[in-house]
Amino acid sequence: AAYVVPKIESKVWPKLFQAMPSLSGKVVAITGCTSGTGLCAAIGSAKKGALVLLLNRPSERATAALSKVQAEGKAEHVDCDLQDFASVRQAGEAIRSKFPEGIDVLCNNAGVMALDDYSTKDGFDVQMQVNHLSHFLLTKELMPLLEKKAAAAGEARVVNHSSIARFGVPLEGKYFESGLGGQLGGNNPDMAAGEGNWRRYHMTKLANAVFTYALKSKLESRG
Repeated sequence: AAYVVPKIESKVWPKLFQAMPSLSGKVVAITGCTSGTGLCAAIGSAKKGALVLLLNRPSERATAALSKVQAEGKAEHVDCDLQDFASVRQAGEAIRSKFPEGIDVLCNNAGVMALDDYSTKDGFDVQMQVNHLSHFLLTKELMPLLEKKAAAAGEARVVNHSSIARFGVPLEGKYFESGLGGQLGGNNPDMAAGEGNWRRYHMTKLANAVFTYALKSKLESRG
């Protein structure tokens, strides 16, 4: 029989949603919205009045997610494959073209976890590219729009999704290098061992956190 996802009521989300301010008139871009936290954030933002941009790979799941969000408010799909830098740049170009006045929020939510040791077409570890490098690139692509909206409305923000998995050994440069994808520890799915698949995942989540602190520092230094 097919697996049926159990319906479990959240003890946190209802109060969090009620505490959220109105997002009426705001443009919120979110990566990885087909399920999980990304879909919840997209639905919640739409309910609060935002126009939500769902940055997903084209798929049946992406189409279904778009329908769910549109049932609650305004939403649009933007093609964005985080395993492909060219696709990320095209997504950035599409958003800049459609929203020259700026966007209010970029939520770098999408992520993969504990995948096998293989390379993207760009030569990087698949986990590092999806979870960190492509979000770094997307932030660069959309920063002019965020800065424009911040100047006009007084605020704009980047939200990065990390994990408790960031705790552990320090960052190592090799995990960021092109040409080493598929050569970074092999396949060891044993979480307790903390090697292979999970070591690479840890590096991506630590990179998310470091990127967040560095971006905050850089923006604050510019005033």
